Amino acid sequence: MAQFSSTFLDEVLSRTDLAEIIARHVELKPSGANLTGLCPFHHEKTPSFSVSVDKQMYYCFGCGKGGNAYRFLMEHDGYPFPEAVEFLAQKAGMPIPDSKPVNPKEAARKKYGLELLDKVAGIFSRTLNSDEGNHARDYFAKRKLSPELIQKYQLGYAPAGYGFMKRCFGDDAKTLKSLEAIGVLIQNERGFADRFRERVMFPIRDKQGRVVGFGGRILGDGEPKYLNSPETEFYHKSHLLYGYSEHRESVRKHQMLVVVEGYMDVLAMASYNLDYAVAPLGTAITESQLRIILRLYENPVFCFDGDRAGRGAAWRSIERMLPILKAEHSPKFLYLPDGEDPDTLLQKEGKEAFEHRLNNDARPMLETWIKGLKNIAGDGAEGRARMAKKADVMLSTMEDDYLRQAWQSEVEKETGVALSMQKRPQFSPSPRQSFTPKRQTSLSVTPMKDDGFMAGLLQKPKRFHDLPEDAFHFFVDTHPIHPIYTRAFSLVGDNENTELDIAAQLMREFPDNQNIARWVNLPTVGDDEFQLLLIDMHMAYLNNLLGHSDGLAVKMRINGELKALKNQQKQLLK
Repeated sequence: MAQFSSTFLDEVLSRTDLAEIIARHVELKPSGANLTGLCPFHHEKTPSFSVSVDKQMYYCFGCGKGGNAYRFLMEHDGYPFPEAVEFLAQKAGMPIPDSKPVNPKEAARKKYGLELLDKVAGIFSRTLNSDEGNHARDYFAKRKLSPELIQKYQLGYAPAGYGFMKRCFGDDAKTLKSLEAIGVLIQNERGFADRFRERVMFPIRDKQGRVVGFGGRILGDGEPKYLNSPETEFYHKSHLLYGYSEHRESVRKHQMLVVVEGYMDVLAMASYNLDYAVAPLGTAITESQLRIILRLYENPVFCFDGDRAGRGAAWRSIERMLPILKAEHSPKFLYLPDGEDPDTLLQKEGKEAFEHRLNNDARPMLETWIKGLKNIAGDGAEGRARMAKKADVMLSTMEDDYLRQAWQSEVEKETGVALSMQKRPQFSPSPRQSFTPKRQTSLSVTPMKDDGFMAGLLQKPKRFHDLPEDAFHFFVDTHPIHPIYTRAFSLVGDNENTELDIAAQLMREFPDNQNIARWVNLPTVGDDEFQLLLIDMHMAYLNNLLGHSDGLAVKMRINGELKALKNQQKQLLK
């Protein structure tokens, strides 16, 4: 996002017709002030997808996805952010501005680091094809990787011994320090030494396809079997997936994504034209990697070896995926026969048999989870109790309320035990009653009063200027709405323009918060309705303040304010 100024991003959005972008995929029909249609992110029969023409934001009240035009292109069409901006700018007839980094020296240093990584990848590749690489080429030949595939993925070889990088780049101290910074050299009491020695090399690329690090598998005996680049400013192991940039387009084309355990599994599948696999980088899969996977394709198949280690890896994946799983996601799990991995199985059975396993033997995540719980808990009444208790704890991490309830129901059927349905605690300043808009729409939305209040403010930002002084404190700092609410106050205070589009500004600063799009797509909050909401919020704040106040005079003052607000409320209700 740093390569585009906020002014440019806002200008692109102002010239973009969001409805036109979405209408390529969704039939939109007028509904009040908004447009509605069937959600393109999940299957539904009744429209719950809304587009605010006024605020240029969409939101689905069924699956919770929302945002602006950039977000739609990224979430639905799979554009990286820079490409989404360039697409909309080109459509609007706006030239892409030249990137002007804040610190030219820093930008030049980073550019040099990426160029070095690319050069190192080229050196490893050429070494593989030299006389030094005979042993490594034999290894790849035994793994049935063709020369064309080796070239496509730029596989390479780091020879045995020390001093290889120095022979390639010379003894210049500055260059050696740069090579250390990108992770291919290490420094000890004897000076600089090669990190990778006697290993076949796998370049690891980021989402833009740039080489950012390496994985190396040792040839022969030795530990570790696989060695990755260290953490650098370019290489962040927990945020990268092997095969992502190479296979992203193929995943969209085939509507299939397979998550495997290692580099060779990815390459083995690719050698059979199954070029839609990705793998974590030698460690257990992380939540960040799972988010990337589910964003790329909502129905991935996690393919694990059938041994104990494979089942353990699958269980860890489930545990990490539960908090981020949504109703629109449908991941599946496939266990391969004991002692087999995708590489060995493809060589034994061939492509068609392996595809049959993916399409027919992969089981839904819920089924895999329940089976895993049974294995952990054991048999008998005690086992069912342990299973229910473990399920309750795991379900408490799920953020999707509807999905959590559905999973709870399935566990209760299996165990015969009613779960307590613990949920991650959330702060609520006071009990709130449901706010039902007077004007009903086809969406039939009934938000809580917090939501109605925020919707009223963002739909009509000039209302910020009429709020009482106490309003700044309506949401305490532990409330999830607090950061957005206080930032909105700041934006209003910094701008005299009462028509400032606060929602668009907030969306830019909180791009992953779906509430902003939801609020602007809720049924229009009229002035009288907003006044009732404002009074309710103010009374809740004062009641909370009253409970924490000492001194008779203070309490009398607060009670006087509450009485006045109740009178206003009665008048409005009349």
